[in-house]
Amino acid sequence: MSTASAGLTRSRSGIAPWKVRALWPCEHEHFLRHLLRLDGPTRSERFGRGVSDDWIARYAAETDWLRGAVLGCWIDGTLRGAAELRLYGSGPSRTGETALSIEPAFQNLGLGSLLARRIVVIARNRGIATLCMLVAAGNWRMRSIAQKLGARMALAGDQIEAALTLGPATAATLAEESQCSGGSLEPSRPKTATPSAT
Repeated sequence: MSTASAGLTRSRSGIAPWKVRALWPCEHEHFLRHLLRLDGPTRSERFGRGVSDDWIARYAAETDWLRGAVLGCWIDGTLRGAAELRLYGSGPSRTGETALSIEPAFQNLGLGSLLARRIVVIARNRGIATLCMLVAAGNWRMRSIAQKLGARMALAGDQIEAALTLGPATAATLAEESQCSGGSLEPSRPKTATPSAT
């Protein structure tokens, strides 16, 4: 069975439930701890280069909770994956940037694809017309996600610039984001899988 479409992970006690929801500003520490748990290669994929714990702490502290959003995947009550949305500039903007991070033991379970789809919905609801992603050329997972979303991709040095044109918000996208904000958003009848060891 492929783990790419799995929606649950297996723990010592059996199947570990997970849910996707938006983070609140008071949950900043959960976001920070998640980023600090990323190993060296995953940090390089997420931030485009190797970064220290101190750098991550400064980065997380700059999160603009009023203009952007952080969507998290919680497994057994711990934040294991996140999709971040940041708007360009300091004022109103129709262009935003998103980035994903999945802790190594929980990669290859389809969580990145799910978070990407949900953060696109949130971006549409914010009135964003163009959503950008910077992807390391060797990060095949993110390249695949960008392709599935229909992003236009161009090679820029050792990174790929991916841009996705978004439509306007609809009643359906607003309702979907409301579910995320409310707490739980789990796919129906997902498959099960064992977390990746890498």
